[in-house]
Parts: sequence; C-alpha cells; structure tokens
Amino acid sequence: MEEVNTANKRLKLSLDNHERDLKEQITELDDIESKLNERMDELNKKKQQIAETNGSTNISGDDLIEINAGGKVIAAKRSTLTQLNGTRLEALFSGRWEKELLRDSQGRIFLDVNPKCFQSIVDYLTELSISSEDNLPKLPSVDDDYNDAMKHQIELFNLFRGLPLSDIVKDKRHIDQLHDWLKEDGSDGELSLLYRGSRDGIDGKDFHSKCNRRGSTLTIIQTTSGIIIGGYANTEWKSLTGNSRYLKANKSFLFVLSGINNGNISPPYKMKLKDPNDCNATYHNNDYGPTFGNGTDLYVFDGSVTLNVGNTYRGSIEGKHTIKEIEVYEVECKVTQDGKPSAAVSKVMRFSEDINNSINAKIKTLTELESEMQHLEESFNDEQTFITSFTSGGTKDIVTLNVSGTTMVTKRATLCSVEESSLAQQFDDTKWTEQGSSTNRVKAWTPNEVCDWATKIDDISDEVAHIFVENEITGNELLALNIDGLKMIGIERAGTVCLLLKEIKSLEKASQDVVTLIEHSPYCFGKILDYLRMKQIHSEGLVSKTPPLPRVWDSQKEKFRKVVQYFFPGDCAKLILGD
Repeated sequence: MEEVNTANKRLKLSLDNHERDLKEQITELDDIESKLNERMDELNKKKQQIAETNGSTNISGDDLIEINAGGKVIAAKRSTLTQLNGTRLEALFSGRWEKELLRDSQGRIFLDVNPKCFQSIVDYLTELSISSEDNLPKLPSVDDDYNDAMKHQIELFNLFRGLPLSDIVKDKRHIDQLHDWLKEDGSDGELSLLYRGSRDGIDGKDFHSKCNRRGSTLTIIQTTSGIIIGGYANTEWKSLTGNSRYLKANKSFLFVLSGINNGNISPPYKMKLKDPNDCNATYHNNDYGPTFGNGTDLYVFDGSVTLNVGNTYRGSIEGKHTIKEIEVYEVECKVTQDGKPSAAVSKVMRFSEDINNSINAKIKTLTELESEMQHLEESFNDEQTFITSFTSGGTKDIVTLNVSGTTMVTKRATLCSVEESSLAQQFDDTKWTEQGSSTNRVKAWTPNEVCDWATKIDDISDEVAHIFVENEITGNELLALNIDGLKMIGIERAGTVCLLLKEIKSLEKASQDVVTLIEHSPYCFGKILDYLRMKQIHSEGLVSKTPPLPRVWDSQKEKFRKVVQYFFPGDCAKLILGD
C-alpha cells in the first residue's frame, strides 16, 4: 500500500509540474502577445500625433493628387498612391505630412525625380488597383538607359521590400514567396545585395571575396533558359581547405521560382534539408560559387549551375545550365537591443502532441508578428527622416529650366550638389538672387503694394488705386479678382474694369516662376540632372547605393561628353564621365 501512495504522490507531483509548466508556457506567450499589442498601440498613437500636427483633417482616398515630378504633372487618386503599406510613397501621400510637403508655385506636390520613372511607378500602381491577386502587374519598367534611375526611385520610395535592386526577381509574388519561405523558420529579415555576377565576376573567388563571413545569405540564379533557382544558407560562407569543407546549416533550403516543371516539381517550390542536423548542408571551396549539399545538390562552377537535388535536400532535379545572372543577398534578421528577437521562443516538444502543435503554432505566429512589428516601427522612424530630408526647402528653392524647349524642374540643392561645376556657381545664393528669386512675389503683396501697382497704370486714377487699400486687397486676392469682384469693392466704370482685368492678367503671367534657359540637348542635360538627383539623395542618406555613371545612347555619347565638360570643366567632368 505504501508503494501505491508513493506512486500516487509521484503522479500528483508530475501532474502539478506539468500543469505549472504548461501554465508558465502559456503565460510567457501571452506576455509576448501583450507586449506586441502595446507596441502596436504606441506606434498608432505616434502616427496619430504626427497626423494631428502635420496632417490635414480633410483626407480622403478619393482626393485627386497633382504631382510635379521633375517638371511633368502627374495626377492620381490618393488611394492609388498609398496602396503599398509601409512604404515611403504611402507615407508621402498618406495625409499625415500634408503640411510639410514641398509644393511648387501652383500648389502641386513637388518631387525632384526623373519623370519617366515616376510615371512608370504611378502606371504600375494604377494597374495594381484594378488587378486580382492571381493576375498582378509586372514591376515598373523603363528603357534600359533609364534603369539606374528607376532602381534609384524604387529604393528611394522603398516600394518593394526585399529585392529592390534585383536584376533577376521582378515579380512581386516571387519576392513575397521568398520572404514567406524565410519566415517559416524565423529567418526573414532585410536583404542587402552582396554579390552580382555581371558586376563582380562569375568566378568562385569573386563570390567568396564578396560573401565570406557575411552571415546568412540568399542566392538567386537565373539561367540562359529562363530558370530561376537558388538557396538559403544560415551558415556564413567560408574558403576552407583540407578534406573537411562541409558545414552544418540547419535552416538552409533550395528553391525553384520558375522555369522547371518535371512532374515532381511545380514552381514556386521549396526543398528543405532531409535532416536539419546534416553536416553537409553547405560546401566551402574557394574555386566554387555557392554550393549546397553532399554530392552537391546545387553548385556553381565555371559559369554554370549544376543540379543533383535529392542527396542532402528533398526533391529530385538534375541538369546543368549556363548562368545568365547570379545574385547573393545578406539576410539580416532583426533583433532587439539585447541581441535576441523579443518573440524568440524555442519550439515546444514536452507536452502532448496536440498541445505541442497548438503552442508551436502560436510561437510561429508571434515570431511572424514580431518581424512585421519591427518592420512597421523601422518604417515609421525612416518615414520621419525621409519626409524631413526629401521634402525640405520652400517654393523659392524649386528651379524651373527651359532646356531647349523642354521644361525640367528640380531643386536648387540638386544643381549645386557639385560645388566645382558651373551649375553650382550659376545657382548659388548670390547668383540666384540676381535671377530674381528674392523679388517679392505678387501673391505676397500687401494692400499698399497693390495700390502702388495700380497708380502706375496709365488712365487709372489715384482714387481708384486707393480703393484696393480701403478694401485691404492683398496680392493673392488681386490675382483672383474678376469683373464681379472689382464691382464688389466699388470699381464700377466699364473701361476701368476692363483695363484692370487686362493688367491683372499680365501681372499673373509675369509673376509665374522664373524660368532659366539651358540651351543644350534635353537628352544630355536630362542625363546630367538625373545623376545629380541621385547623387544629392544619396548624400542625404535616403538611398544606400552610390549612383552609377550615366548610361547614354551610343549616338549621343560624343554630344554628352561636350555638354558635361561645359558644365563640369576640368577634372570636375571625371565625376560624371568616369575617365
């Protein structure tokens, strides 16, 4: 009987411990959930405060937004421009910063960007707004010689999280799929380009020189036959010697995005390790590019990628393909200040199968929410920096150029971004004052200044002129006056009314933006302006990539060189020409 009592006590103790452990586990997850909810509430509160201080109270998705994009007027509904949540573009047109946005003299939102590229982005968003989930539009595109400006704008506006600079993956569904695969094991994070074969060289040594010791990486390969394949490794790449060149990488996987359909594989398709503890997940030989698996399930060598999937990784694919392009991205998993994700909880295995599955499902959900929460917080902090830098300045800082008949509009800071250039000298503070930007604009006239203007008009009496003072008519109000308005303030005589209307019309035309003539090729000067825009925005820390040298048509290269040397004399021209 004593043995039974002892057994009962042990059983009760085990049950108590089990219940305590389960309760502690649930409490831990509830605490994480509560903290995530608190962070979301705090973020929403900050956004609300920003909106109350800098926004407008009359914001609607149906609002028509007019944008002066580098001199081209583009119009779209607010809801169209704000579809991509968490992007800088959404922040810009959200209404939270309405009072802070830089505007031209006509009140349109001004963006100092290449207009062709921005029009392509708006066209993409317009098509996206009428597309179904299974028929999404292709990412924005332009002619090849404007690709650099397009990539720059995509990064500037943070449009497509994950692969904004990829020359391989251009379908948003594929980008989302890659992130979903990474999320499955809590490996998702920001991706930054380490290596591109066409840029850095296709040799194995080129790959290792760029990617060794850089942490977790995502490899994407495009073949000349159109196949897109790759792999993820959560072990850093190394150049090992000797007999043991394999390393364990328990979260690594291979994938096919498109181009392979052999009955067993229907892309997009993910191929996990057969055994997460396999010590042959990755192979590290300085003569090879990224290589996965024992027997090399996927390996890059001498400009080709060879597949023998089925040894270390699940699946069955064979073949050798010529590489068209290869890219490797560093995957930066976001962590908190103590170095660990705040929702990091180990997978549970100590309870019954049903309870384990339920708890692990919540752990997975909380891990994904943590990643998304960090992204939202970082986006909001970045949003404030972006708005402050990108929309800085006032109307007088916007410069309108007549480039041999083509209108281009930019910021004076852009034209002055290379101090040694003749553009910088022409548009610095002293010279810009001489062009008239300091002249008091008509819209800012006081009633006395309006009166002084009227007295200088032939056949207008001083008595009529003083009517403007008596009615406290400002310059802005003067430009808005019509026949009825003039009669309402007491000017009745028909001839005087017609004369004033004629002079007001002339005054309105004369008060428009000061236009500076640039008597050069619009194509060549436009290329220079795009480069200066990218250079200026890079200097403000809004994009990470240093602007590449301008790419121009072969037929325009000689003319382009002359125009560059004119505006950038001496060694200054090397900045743009690169020689």
